Amino acid sequence: MRRHGPLHHRSPQLSVLSNRQLEDLHLAALEILRRTGVRFHHRGALEMLQHAGAHVSADGTVRFPARLVEQALASPPSRIVLCDRDGDRAVVLESTRVHFGPGSDCVYFRDYENGQRRRFTQDDLVAGYRLCDALPNIDFVMSIGIPSDVDPAIAYDTQMALMLEHTVKPIVFVTEDRATCQRAIEMAAAVAGGYDSLQEQKHILLYSEPSTPLQQSETAVAKLLLMAEHELPVVHSPAAMMGGTAPITLAGGLALMLAEILSGLVVHQLKREGAPFVFGAGLHNLDMRTMQMAHPSPEFELTKSAIAELGRWYGLPTWGYAGNSDSKVMDGQAALEGMLSVMMAQLNGVNLVHDVGYIESGLTASFEMLVLTDELIAMTDRLMGGIEINDETLLLDEIHRTGPGGHFLDTAQTLARFREFWYPTLLDRRIHEEWLEEGATTLSERLKARVKEILADHQPRPLDPGQKSALETLLNEAAELSR
Repeated sequence: MRRHGPLHHRSPQLSVLSNRQLEDLHLAALEILRRTGVRFHHRGALEMLQHAGAHVSADGTVRFPARLVEQALASPPSRIVLCDRDGDRAVVLESTRVHFGPGSDCVYFRDYENGQRRRFTQDDLVAGYRLCDALPNIDFVMSIGIPSDVDPAIAYDTQMALMLEHTVKPIVFVTEDRATCQRAIEMAAAVAGGYDSLQEQKHILLYSEPSTPLQQSETAVAKLLLMAEHELPVVHSPAAMMGGTAPITLAGGLALMLAEILSGLVVHQLKREGAPFVFGAGLHNLDMRTMQMAHPSPEFELTKSAIAELGRWYGLPTWGYAGNSDSKVMDGQAALEGMLSVMMAQLNGVNLVHDVGYIESGLTASFEMLVLTDELIAMTDRLMGGIEINDETLLLDEIHRTGPGGHFLDTAQTLARFREFWYPTLLDRRIHEEWLEEGATTLSERLKARVKEILADHQPRPLDPGQKSALETLLNEAAELSR
C-alpha cells in the first residue's frame, strides 16, 4: 500500500475560501436550519430532535437552534484511522492526508477486452476488487458496479461479501436500507473476529446521502443512526445539482449542502456522542444543454475545494471526488479531466477521495481509467512533496567542485539521488526510434495491457476457511430473507 510522507512535506496547497467566507457559509447554513428547516421522515430521529430542543412541525420539518449544531460539531473525532482486513493501520483521515479509491454502483462496465459497454456481472466486480487490491496508489475499495446476474434484493449483500473476500484494503460500502446495512456490518464483523474487533479496527465506512433539497429520508437516517450505534464511521453526503436540486449559484448550493450535512450530524451525534463522522458533499452543476450532471467541471472542482475547506474548518475528516470523467471511453478527455480532478484533490488536501475510474458521469466504470488514475496519483504525490531547501539539498560544495563548464552526470550526489525523481510506468518518455522498436504503443494500449497483466498475476490474500464460510452463511441467509 502507498505510504504518505509527513504532513509538512505537502507544501503546495490551494484555498478557494477566505476565513470570512467560511464563516459566512456557516452562518448562512445556521439561518437555513433556523428558518427553513429540514424535513425528517424518520420517527425516532424526530423524537430525539424534539427531546433535544429542536422545533418539530406536524409534517416532520425540523428547525434547529444554533446550539444544537454547535454541540454536534464539538463532539466527533477529528481523526479516524481505518484498518485493513487484517487489522493493520491503512488509511488515516486527518488534516490534509489524501487517500484515493473507486466509486460505487455504476450501472455499466466498459469492457477492457473488447471496448463494449455492458451491464456488470459478479466476475467483473471481482476483477475490479482484485485490480484495486493490486494498485499501489488506491487506498480503499468501493463496490464499483451493480451486479446484473444476481437477485436485485441481495445485490448489496453480494457486493459486500465479494469486497471482503477479494481485497484486504479498507472498504467504503453502500446499502439499500437499515437491514442491508446491518447485514454488511455482520459480514465485516465475521471477518474481523467480532463486533468489538470491527469497532476497534474500523475496516468499513458507510456512504449515505440525504434527499436534496432539505430532506432526510427514513432509510438514510436509519443507516446513519445504525452506524452511530456501532460507532463505525459514516459519510452522510448530499449530492445536489445546481439549477436542479440546489440553487444555481455556488454560494447558494454550498449553503444548502452545509445545512443538510449539519442536520445529519446533529441527529448522528444525538444517537451517540463522539461517533465518527466524515464531512462531505458532491455539489455538481446541471448542464442545461444536456440536462446531465457535470462531473469534473470547473464549478464542481471549486465546490469540492470549498467542502474540503469547510470540513477542516470544523475539524472533521473530509470526503471528495477525483479520477473521473464525463467522457464515454478512456480517451484524451478522460485523461485530461482525470488529471484535473486528481490535482485539485491533492491541492485541497481532502482525506477520502472516491469515484476513481468513473466515466460517463458516473454511469460507467473503466478499469483503464482506474489504472491511469493510479499513475496520476503517484505523479501528483511527488508534486505535493514540494521542494526541500537546506544545506544538504543545495549541494554548494558539489557545484564548487564541478565548476564552470563541467557536468554532473557522474557526481556522487547524482549517483546517490537520481532515483528520487519520479519515473512513470505508463507514460512514455522514450525517443521516437525506441518507441517504434518497442511496438509504438499508445497510452490506451498500454493501459489495457496493464489491466490484463494485473488480473493475470495478482491474487489478493485469501480469507481463511472459517471467514469464508461465515460470509457464505450470511449471504445465504440474506437470499432466504429476500424470498
